[in-house]
Amino acid sequence: MDGNLLIVDDEDGIRTSLGEYFTRQGYSVSLAENGLKAMEMIQVERPDVVILDVQLPQMDGLELCNKIRHEVGQSIGIIMISGVRRETVDKVVGLELGADVYLTKPFETSELAAQVKALMRRLRPQHLLDSSWDFADDALRIDLQRRLVEAGGKEVHLTRLEFDLLKYLIKRQGMPVGRSDLIDNVWGYEAGGDINDGAVNTAVAKLRTKIEPDPANPRYVQSVHGIGYCFKKT
Repeated sequence: MDGNLLIVDDEDGIRTSLGEYFTRQGYSVSLAENGLKAMEMIQVERPDVVILDVQLPQMDGLELCNKIRHEVGQSIGIIMISGVRRETVDKVVGLELGADVYLTKPFETSELAAQVKALMRRLRPQHLLDSSWDFADDALRIDLQRRLVEAGGKEVHLTRLEFDLLKYLIKRQGMPVGRSDLIDNVWGYEAGGDINDGAVNTAVAKLRTKIEPDPANPRYVQSVHGIGYCFKKT
């Protein structure tokens, strides 16, 4: 396969025909008829490129584009399509919200295909770079073997305890981890009697200040009410 595409258009004919065309070109293609459905699929499937119409029900293309960039980052290519020739400002808004390409109908399918290929070529070097990391997205990269952490494009220093805490959570990514579990396996059984939940909370708070884009609203190390914490892949 040449890559994974998500085509978002509320018109069945356009959505289906584009899907069939790109499937013949060797792409793995998913289809969505509205913005809300598209966002759900993006969170699960993480396509390489999203082709989306500006005029969509439930969540329009501009809002969807903005949401992708804020919640997923720059790792997904976005091609926006407008069904009518509108003011230049609409195109500018789309590009400012994070679209890589803005096309106006009518256009040749070959033109769209060329834009998809160009985006794929641009994105693949970053994907290859990310593959060497145990975790990598637009804001955070972690190499467990080298004990290396980069946040916001800069290397950050974690104490031994902070790194071991992060490593333990990443190894159980998506799973709630209890504070007692963290005390036993990060601090160690020999220290268990001297460590309480408050110490765990303090350690997590310090870790968040170093790796979270907004420590007050954690993106990665999230609290799980009544249990403990969970490392969530965004």
